[in-house]
Amino acid sequence: MAGNGAEVLGDHRRRAMSFTLNQRWAATIAGTLAASGVRHVVVAPGSRSTPLALAFADRADLTLWSVMDERAAAFFALGLAKSTNTRAAVICTSGTAGAHFLPAVMEAFAGGTPLVVLTADRPWELHGFGAPQTIAQVGMFGCYVLGAEALPSPDENGLEHLVAAVSRLLARGRGPVHLNVPFREPLAHPDGEAGPVIDPYVTHYAAGVPAVDVSPVLWAIAAAKRGVIVCGPRERADDFGEWIHGLSRATGFPVLAEASSNARFGFSESISCFDTLLRNPKFADAMRPDVVLRFGGGLTAKVPQQWLDASGAKQFHFTDDGFQFDPVHRTTMLLPFTRALHFEGAPTAEQRAYRERWLEGQRQVSEALTRQPSVFTEPLVAREFIAACPEGTQIFLSSSMPIRDVDAFATSSKPLRVFVNRGVNGIDGITSTALGVAAGTGKPTALLIGDVALLHDLTAWLVARRHSISLTVLVVNNDGGGIFHFLPVAERTPHFENLFGTPHGVDVAHVAALAGAKLHRPADMNELRNTMKRCLDGGLHLIEVKTERASNVDDHRSLFAKLTEAMS
Repeated sequence: MAGNGAEVLGDHRRRAMSFTLNQRWAATIAGTLAASGVRHVVVAPGSRSTPLALAFADRADLTLWSVMDERAAAFFALGLAKSTNTRAAVICTSGTAGAHFLPAVMEAFAGGTPLVVLTADRPWELHGFGAPQTIAQVGMFGCYVLGAEALPSPDENGLEHLVAAVSRLLARGRGPVHLNVPFREPLAHPDGEAGPVIDPYVTHYAAGVPAVDVSPVLWAIAAAKRGVIVCGPRERADDFGEWIHGLSRATGFPVLAEASSNARFGFSESISCFDTLLRNPKFADAMRPDVVLRFGGGLTAKVPQQWLDASGAKQFHFTDDGFQFDPVHRTTMLLPFTRALHFEGAPTAEQRAYRERWLEGQRQVSEALTRQPSVFTEPLVAREFIAACPEGTQIFLSSSMPIRDVDAFATSSKPLRVFVNRGVNGIDGITSTALGVAAGTGKPTALLIGDVALLHDLTAWLVARRHSISLTVLVVNNDGGGIFHFLPVAERTPHFENLFGTPHGVDVAHVAALAGAKLHRPADMNELRNTMKRCLDGGLHLIEVKTERASNVDDHRSLFAKLTEAMS
């Protein structure tokens, strides 16, 4: 018996020694990430990252996604992290490959999205001597990561410290972190043997929850006569909407909720048309607040933000990740988000009347919206997009006009989970991020996007085709950059159309064909609604609605005017 045991132990040792140092190093990193909560890993193909790619592929507890383009890969990982509320990882080879991660890293940093960026590298002795595909990668993401670890080349003596270094980096909080991982050749096992699956002992760092003194906030609430709750973008799946509306009922503060706050859709008393309401000068002046409770990110629409800035109110901003959204410095107190904000008193009579005036204004604007003609203008298409989505649909709203139109005009009694890239508000990587959102949960997902943003991220359609991801994409095609027509420059230069309007003339049927997606071109709003409902049953769909860019500004101004006139 003892002899057989010694033979078995000897076999284990010989097998362990048969793995290369690169394999054991990469497997230790993969095991540490898995133990730290990573569940999805996105790999862009490359040579120097071979040990990492194979180590992650060998783990049954991780879902691996292969994406051929680094920019799309990083945004896809961003979407996975958003929808699963866990840290996702993205891997690339050495050289300029990692540079393509930067836009997604910036968005993850500004939006507080957990992301692990792994860049493979050449060893130190190849730097500075003209070795191919070699650049200075240490610190390449600068201030846009919460932390970075420049690992040494694999070293027997460093294996026991590797786990500690990686797990400590992952404990930095919500946001992106960077691991630079150099490898020497040979990158794969010389005999083609698979590497080990290593489950290291990992120290977990408990997140500190600071004690928050909310007494100044409670005093302000108790004295308020015109208090409001304002909710900007917030994507976490933590029942925030239910909690914030409970706070509203206790305090009498109305909830002005952006679509991406996840406190609007499915909540009958949320104030969704506040952008319209505040365009009525008499209403805006009469409803000037004295106390403001802010949650989530920065507001999308300018009019409400300017109204808050000019109000002179006490403003208490509760932030999840320490980011302050206060460009003109009007915040009275910045506090970490806490659910310890329990108001035990009763709202004043003035506060109750104030809330009722908001709700009445909301009813008047909503009724006026239902009386609008059923035509393809961008505001009404955005409204119909939301109305057509069944309960539980995941919504992704592109930056530029789609999020603005949904914010201004869309309501729904059905609970919908909304995602956006509003950290730095770019239009790059929108479709890739939406695909990551869809892939992360497998739930029906719909994307509202403009034609320029659609064309900005064509690689995403190859990702969708390769991985058979279901997504319904509604593209509002006005043949160019419609948002720029709202800027003063639109009327002040003969170069506007060439430099800003940028008409492209692309038939989006070619985009659908690229991915094998089904193309739909509904003729009217009723057909649009029915098409949306069918598409959300599954599969990859591109729905095109054409609008007139030249008339878009007038369409918006005319609709805002009709809605504000409907207010008594």
